[in-house]
Amino acid sequence: MDLTGDIRDYFDRMLDLPKKLQLFTDIRKYPVIDLRDIIVQLFLMPFFGMNSLLNLDRISRKKSFKKLFKCNRKMVSSDTTIKRALDWISVGETRLFLLSFLPFMEENKLLQKMLTPSSKFRRIGIFDGSVMGGHYHETFSLSGVVSYPIFIEDCGKRGKELPAAYSIIEKSSDLLGELFPDLLLFDSLYFNQNVFKLVRQKNTHLLIKSSDPNFRAVLIEAEFSFDHKNEMDSDVISEKGFDSNRMCNWNIESTNGSYAGFPVSISHLTEFYPKNQESRQHAESWITTTDLTLSQDEIREAAHLRWQIENNVFKRLAHNAGTKKFYCKNSKAFYNMLRIFCAAMAVFDAFIQIFSRNEKKMKLLLSGIKPTWKNIFSQVEEYLEGGIFRY
Repeated sequence: MDLTGDIRDYFDRMLDLPKKLQLFTDIRKYPVIDLRDIIVQLFLMPFFGMNSLLNLDRISRKKSFKKLFKCNRKMVSSDTTIKRALDWISVGETRLFLLSFLPFMEENKLLQKMLTPSSKFRRIGIFDGSVMGGHYHETFSLSGVVSYPIFIEDCGKRGKELPAAYSIIEKSSDLLGELFPDLLLFDSLYFNQNVFKLVRQKNTHLLIKSSDPNFRAVLIEAEFSFDHKNEMDSDVISEKGFDSNRMCNWNIESTNGSYAGFPVSISHLTEFYPKNQESRQHAESWITTTDLTLSQDEIREAAHLRWQIENNVFKRLAHNAGTKKFYCKNSKAFYNMLRIFCAAMAVFDAFIQIFSRNEKKMKLLLSGIKPTWKNIFSQVEEYLEGGIFRY
């Protein structure tokens, strides 16, 4: 079994990457290097683990890399050529490119997930702010079988994450329609009445994970109920168990309350990790949600899931594309590049999931190595040498 045709089919037919590259407009009058080659090079940076444009410049001169583009020149393109292109490429076009994979993700059932084995499939979104290369941004990621960050917007500076989040919620709800998440996950920064009202206006629910019960009066009231549940007629419910995946004992208490005029469930989650270092053995969190149908087990899983945007998006981008230290003075150029990176990460993640559905193909691709991100794509690289992008 030769996987070359299957891998080519993934990019050419399933993703329809050649057509998506046509979203970009070349403003140059006499281009020597095809703009699509420039975009695809950026698209491949996370795949090859290139953490700077200078690194891309070096690899762009290698014969194996040039074969991907059927390039007979000295190199595919230099880092300075790519920098100049990022300066003039339309911001709207990189936004459209990032969103263009949405139908593919939905068709292949990659945008939904179950919080627990017995729960229903849900559409889940995660909001968080971060800083990369000195640029502060707000990110909205769909969390299904894969992590798919669909909005990355410039905040300008620290402290402006909330206005950016409001704008993204408005835009994304209109754009996604029925694909808009059933549940949005936030941290304490977003624990305010405006967020609650805006999210509920969109006919969806939110869940906020906090570390300090003194942050809001509704949490203080819930803490009082938990502390005095045996002394009063309380509606506190409790559950405990052992998490074999995270290797921890857990206990969760939940009660009802009200915030911003909406009924909410407030939970106090305590986890004990016996094998961790002493300073990290005991973990506590406070979880507030407007979705009163969530079970305590689902609430616990949703609270853990909020970290997915950190682990599967921000940290993966930093590790595979060097975005944390990627210096780029021009914010427009940086965000153009970041959106292309995010599209690539989601697409390559989807590749792993789709190929994993065929046990024989995945076994052949792995050839006995562990199924880590870098191991898988070190194998895929061999199948790409003959040139894969037909446009």
